[in-house]
Amino acid sequence: MYNIPVKTIQGWIDMGKCSLCPRECGIDRSGDRRGFCKSPDAFFVSKIMLHKWEEPCISGENGAGTVFFGGCNLGCIYCQNRAISRGERGEIMTDEQLEAEIFALCDKGASCIEFVTPTHYTRRLAALLSRIKNKIPVPIVYNSGGYDSVESLKKLDGLIDIYMPDFKYFSSEIAKKYSSAPDYAEIALPALKEMLRQVGSPKYSDRDTARLKSGVILRHLILPSHRRDSIDVLELLAREIGAKNLVLSLMGQYTPDFYIEFEKENGEREDCKNLRRRITSFEYNSVLDAANRLGFSGYMQDISSSSAKYTPDF
Repeated sequence: MYNIPVKTIQGWIDMGKCSLCPRECGIDRSGDRRGFCKSPDAFFVSKIMLHKWEEPCISGENGAGTVFFGGCNLGCIYCQNRAISRGERGEIMTDEQLEAEIFALCDKGASCIEFVTPTHYTRRLAALLSRIKNKIPVPIVYNSGGYDSVESLKKLDGLIDIYMPDFKYFSSEIAKKYSSAPDYAEIALPALKEMLRQVGSPKYSDRDTARLKSGVILRHLILPSHRRDSIDVLELLAREIGAKNLVLSLMGQYTPDFYIEFEKENGEREDCKNLRRRITSFEYNSVLDAANRLGFSGYMQDISSSSAKYTPDF
């Protein structure tokens, strides 16, 4: 049997084989089978809301109009969205249903339309946005774990205003242990460069200089016992990308609640026992000092935010 390429308006895809993310599972998600992301081919949406706890430059007064997709191509063992990242909560939506929800968020005064964990929907999302982008009066935000395929991101060229990826790890050993992605950094760096190629350096609204109009917000979560890895990430970004080309969102919100839930379901792991605690002031301040030394600007989240109460109720 031959794989016959199918031409779409967004580019070439292989019929019946998913290669949207770097894992390239090769699964036909149009049926009952699921790849690493545990998601169908159709939009699987876990929550739609006005999210007021995102970075101020995209939250605005009313909050970001946020669409949380179910499933994830990383599966981090400490994930704060683990209630939905495993693909167990949500509902299948047609393109038309999601379109209606997007415009409903705009009608409610959303400061942007934000798609959370969209990596495994890049092709379908590109097709949807190609139809409606010009009708959406606010910026479009792509919020991913940073483990994105450059080829998939190219499908979104001209359709995304603000990219908001994570850059989680420098060490392949840590990335493998926590997210089953030993190649994380070598995938995330070219993905980030592609995002920057598309949207450029940060640009703010002429009417409201606190509102980001386009650019890249780069998130990094400091993990317990891994301040050195966080500093390595920042040094890599400063060297390869340039601190002034990003809005850095340095997060101190790590909470062990979700990892403890993981251990309850999967058994205790002594090699990850550091994840059972919050980060210390020393860990937080040493990474913050490195960010300042390297010339980053943006948002530095205080460790007092390390609580599950800031996670949406899924």
